[in-house]
Amino acid sequence: MPPATRATSTTRPKSKRRASKSAEDGYCPHCHLLVERRVEEDWPKAPLRCPHCRLLVGAGRGRPTPSAEPGARGSAAGVFAHEAKRAGGDGESTKEEVRRGICQVAQAAGERPERLLMVDYQQRAADDDGLPALSDVFAAYGSWKRARRAAAESA
Repeated sequence: MPPATRATSTTRPKSKRRASKSAEDGYCPHCHLLVERRVEEDWPKAPLRCPHCRLLVGAGRGRPTPSAEPGARGSAAGVFAHEAKRAGGDGESTKEEVRRGICQVAQAAGERPERLLMVDYQQRAADDDGLPALSDVFAAYGSWKRARRAAAESA
């Protein structure tokens, strides 16, 4: 009787599997928002500024998922609020447009307007020119909470 043969695996080594996997999206390690779609492994190759929080993403420091440790999204919201307030001035959007934008994003996210997170709104507003910018939200209402509350009352 021939010696027992061990079944061999047909899977490739982990390093080769990862290299052949389709490209993932690239998220900022600071605010955990999408920066670039379909990036290669060890993204970015050279340091770049996040378009959302404006912090530097070092070479190879991007994240493949938006998941973050507790409190990170709140920290990102603080950065966004500070930037929007610093932009100051009169916003280009009316209060009605701001309320409508918040309601639209909340509905798409499956949230009530009063529960919508600023970072979720920022992510959508960065991709959709039809939505008021976060600086317009602050110009119209002075704070994210007041704008959210107004949107919830109008919904």
